[in-house]
Amino acid sequence: MQLVIEVDKAREGRAKPQQDDHGAVSVLLEQLLEEAERLDASHLHLAPGPAQADIAFRVGGLLHPYRQLASEQARMLIEQVAREAGLVAESRAPQHGQMRWHGQAIDVSLLPLLHGPRVVLRRPPMQAGHRGLEALGIGSVLAQDIRAALAGTGLILVASPVGNGRSTTLQALAAVAASRTRPVLAIAPEALPACPGMAMIASRDAAVAESIQAAIDQDIDVLMIDSIGDRAVAAAALAAAQAGRLVIAGIEAASAVAAIQQLRSWRIEAFQLASTMSLAIAQRLVRRLCGACREPVQASGSVSALLGFDPGTIVYAPAGCGACSETGYSGRTAVFEWVRGDAAIRRLINDGGDAAILARHAFVTTPNLGSAARALARTGVTTPEEAVRISRG
Repeated sequence: MQLVIEVDKAREGRAKPQQDDHGAVSVLLEQLLEEAERLDASHLHLAPGPAQADIAFRVGGLLHPYRQLASEQARMLIEQVAREAGLVAESRAPQHGQMRWHGQAIDVSLLPLLHGPRVVLRRPPMQAGHRGLEALGIGSVLAQDIRAALAGTGLILVASPVGNGRSTTLQALAAVAASRTRPVLAIAPEALPACPGMAMIASRDAAVAESIQAAIDQDIDVLMIDSIGDRAVAAAALAAAQAGRLVIAGIEAASAVAAIQQLRSWRIEAFQLASTMSLAIAQRLVRRLCGACREPVQASGSVSALLGFDPGTIVYAPAGCGACSETGYSGRTAVFEWVRGDAAIRRLINDGGDAAILARHAFVTTPNLGSAARALARTGVTTPEEAVRISRG
């Protein structure tokens, strides 16, 4: 991967008018963002060094070196980014801001280092909700359960560790739920992509619980909460669900059962949790193999043993081609598990059943994260190594 910028070599090294410099830097930034979009990169990194700065894109979960800039050009690019994000390039403190690009909100993080600020731009996730749940990698059975839950009231949890696509899934569910007869209010720390039928409150930390109560006062039918991070928010969310609202909420947890256990740890009453639990979803992101160049190989003995495959099972490995910029991968896809809030699960929650008991009932007819990842490895969507990583938690 290499960005081509036409430069008049005869003028290199000479002083240029400041306006020309700013124009060239603006063009450079535009081209970098266009390349990030073309590659579907989640992040753009600019790391300064003593003589030059390294630019890299995070694609499919991996950081790929892209090109280098001379230190002066990098300094001007950083200043341009800082200006557009309303930040101060010379600040000695870490900063976070946001810039607009073609209608998108690009998150900007500046971290001061020895040779200048390190800059990371984070692109917003694709608005997969507008294209249906299946665009996220959600299978037909889970999609059916989600749509049934979205048609009712109660609590839908979406759980994952940080950086595993939880916000994208939340927005997709909210987009499906949104309608003219069922107003949706999203409560998130930062602006979300526009969605018909959905209003938004930008709310952080302690203000989230108050925003939930305000939504109830406003007669909102559906609430999307970006993250339940403490007992106060959890209590407010459960109260809204108990009052007949549909609450779609994110929570940082390793699994669907762990999400339920996290609410318990905040001393949420068992009856309140049991009576409102509709669906708990957990997800992880895995690297998606490039369909144009993936290569069939026999799974090694150790991998077969770890994944429960028969010896000699055919799986797929990355190769690299022009379609995937020689990486062997084409973005990422999600692996899902879910716990239905059926009568048995509600009874187990109300009776204080532990995680093992909940999981034993929940995954009789639906896959857990490990088995879902193994299925993707068998069909060549991802590698067996990725499936092992998910299976190990």
